[in-house]
Amino acid sequence: MAKHASTGGSDAARGSGSVRNPAHDPLAHYMYVLSCGDGSLYTGYAPDVQTRLAAHQAGRGAKYTKSHAPVELVAQARFYSKERAMSAEAHFKRLSRAEKDRLLERVDGEDAEAFADVLRCELPGFGDDTSREFVCRELAAHVDPAYRDFMAGLLPTVDPRRIVGVRTPDLRRIAREVGRRADVDAYLRALPHRLFEENQVHAFLLGRERDYDRALERYQAFLPYIDNWATCDQTPVKILAARPDETYAHVEAWLASNRCYIARFGIGVLMHLYLGELFDPTQLALVAGTHLTAGAHLAAEDGGGALTKDDVYYLNMMRAWYFTEALAQQQDAALPYFERGESDSSTAGKCDAHLDEWTRRKAIQKAIESHRISAELKAYLRTCR
Repeated sequence: MAKHASTGGSDAARGSGSVRNPAHDPLAHYMYVLSCGDGSLYTGYAPDVQTRLAAHQAGRGAKYTKSHAPVELVAQARFYSKERAMSAEAHFKRLSRAEKDRLLERVDGEDAEAFADVLRCELPGFGDDTSREFVCRELAAHVDPAYRDFMAGLLPTVDPRRIVGVRTPDLRRIAREVGRRADVDAYLRALPHRLFEENQVHAFLLGRERDYDRALERYQAFLPYIDNWATCDQTPVKILAARPDETYAHVEAWLASNRCYIARFGIGVLMHLYLGELFDPTQLALVAGTHLTAGAHLAAEDGGGALTKDDVYYLNMMRAWYFTEALAQQQDAALPYFERGESDSSTAGKCDAHLDEWTRRKAIQKAIESHRISAELKAYLRTCR
């Protein structure tokens, strides 16, 4: 038996610079097997096998290995999600000693991938990769460290350790591939996801759904877990146009949710689907009156705690973006919201015909920067500042 050695455009401007690399690869998860001093075997899970091995050898790894020292590593299998590695551990522990030895005899050298392949093929009940393991394996194959640091600077609401750095074209391709798997529903049910890129794949998968009722159910399940502007804005909404009246009722609920990214998503639906033939001036008032209530608290899936300045900022930026698009497509109805009125930030929400001053000025700025607004209208908007 071999022994093993050791879009939203200007929303992005709120981010900071690059960040340090995470201490451990979030896509590296291991099942490991130790040989103990009395000849028995110990099986465990770790994201870093060498660190865990050192803990066992120092008597701090587990009560069993402390009382059965010394220990040495005999095999490790590398997986790409914690759930998959822990599943391998659980299935391996059910084997008899003879069955364990038979699998360990198949391991040659220090190849953790090779042992994982052995377990996939021969460990009873373990089988092929799950949809989540497939996604994580594909993410690992397309990691770009420079892009990871770049994205971490654009996403201040996301823990940098949850960003691995995979570009959008690769994420869309991964979504297409996992969408063809028989177990794709298991991936969509596996909320919350740990990684930003897993959420991106989930968002792109929603865009592949062609059944309105099933799509709506999946949106409702996913929205509470969106924690950044990029995932929010890149979640496709085309299917929601199939039943505009029903969708609009949900939009009203999303805007009233007092949850930053749920409300932002709702405004995005109005912007993408309701500024053309489905437009009604009351939609402008609805967005103008959408605010986060001070002192409100986030739901448990968002980590709890009070609403933050980032929440207010990213919702207001979306409101400004919406009014800029409305000005381009429905100028007569939208222009009064850009003009200075009696309402200001202290009276926001009391007069539906006006925007709060911060959002009004930001909308003017975005409109002046837009290529879709005429020079004549831009000149007028400058007088409205």
